[in-house]
Amino acid sequence: MSLTTTETLGFADGVIAFMNSNQAELAAAGLAVGPFITQLGSQKSDAITKNDQQEALKAQLRTKTEETTTAFSTLYDNTSTKLDAVIGVLGKTSELAKQAAKLRSDIRRGSNPAAPTPPTP
Repeated sequence: MSLTTTETLGFADGVIAFMNSNQAELAAAGLAVGPFITQLGSQKSDAITKNDQQEALKAQLRTKTEETTTAFSTLYDNTSTKLDAVIGVLGKTSELAKQAAKLRSDIRRGSNPAAPTPPTP
């Protein structure tokens, strides 16, 4: 069973609090929990630090993804505009302009598309 971050922290807090409250009884039963409490406190602190770092990286990733998406969109739009200028200068119906226009239309379908498969009846 996998616990959420909140559940794990709550579980650790509960066990640490229980051991703190019952140290004398546990020591009388032969278990010194002082080192356990110290270790769990340290591990909890480490887990919180790593989680905070992870969340910061997630935020950076979201920002970087937006920046990258914008950069690619700008690149495509600018490239397409430049291609339109090339086609316009060559004359839309000229053979060379048609070859240039094919650069854009071939992006998704590839430069040598296979014949479409007829639908199955």
